[in-house]
Amino acid sequence: MIEGNASLISRLTPKNYQARPSQVILFSVSAWDANCPQHIPLRLEAAEVAQLIATRDQRIAELEDQLAKFQTAAPR
Repeated sequence: MIEGNASLISRLTPKNYQARPSQVILFSVSAWDANCPQHIPLRLEAAEVAQLIATRDQRIAELEDQLAKFQTAAPR
């Protein structure tokens, strides 16, 4: 907790901020993971997701074709 350091407070206060901060809390971070599974859900790249969806859609199309063949071949 840092109080009375006007220079630091000024540097950390956003422009046009209405409140007048009087203290700063500084954290020392020894490790950080942008994809920490403990607190943040699994992160997937958009290209990877698009490929997975395309593969799924292709498999659905194949299964629909098979189903259509079975339905036309089945006696009624």
